Amino acid sequence: RKKDTPLSACGTYSWTLTRRWDERPMLVACMFNQAQPIKGDDPTISPLCQIAAFNEYGGLTVVNGIPLRSATPAPALQMLEWYRTGERYDRDRLQDNVSHIRSLISKAGTVLLAWGALAGRTESSINWFDRIQEEIAETLPDNVLVYCLGKTKQAIQNTPFARGKYKVPKTAKLIPWDEK
Repeated sequence: RKKDTPLSACGTYSWTLTRRWDERPMLVACMFNQAQPIKGDDPTISPLCQIAAFNEYGGLTVVNGIPLRSATPAPALQMLEWYRTGERYDRDRLQDNVSHIRSLISKAGTVLLAWGALAGRTESSINWFDRIQEEIAETLPDNVLVYCLGKTKQAIQNTPFARGKYKVPKTAKLIPWDEK
């Protein structure tokens, strides 16, 4: 399995993560943010690779709605408060990330929305992920399908790391995302 996870020079940000296991088409997944595991992959990546393989993809490229690598979601959510904190560096990294998302989506064959309930935790996160979804819709090539792994009761796309009744099996079929 080929792995690629380019990081910023400081190691704080990750724009994409790619895993390829064969030559079949790639799945592009947009998620919340990348955890900062002690070693190995973020806990969502292994099950997502299994889901992608089960759905007959030969690899996975993940782009995160928030580029900050963090062990907990709080710092990523805080990054979205740049307009209140005055952290222009956070604003600039988020804007850079939108460019990465648009670039990947413009070349995608299939897109999976999987940012999970964290995207609905604060007003800032709701607004940000609504913007990410709009950017994806504007950039999406014709005839490219958009999927999810199910939805929460708030109609937010499940993450492969969902727990409880929203837990996603490793043999989950991708579900067409219907914005209605």
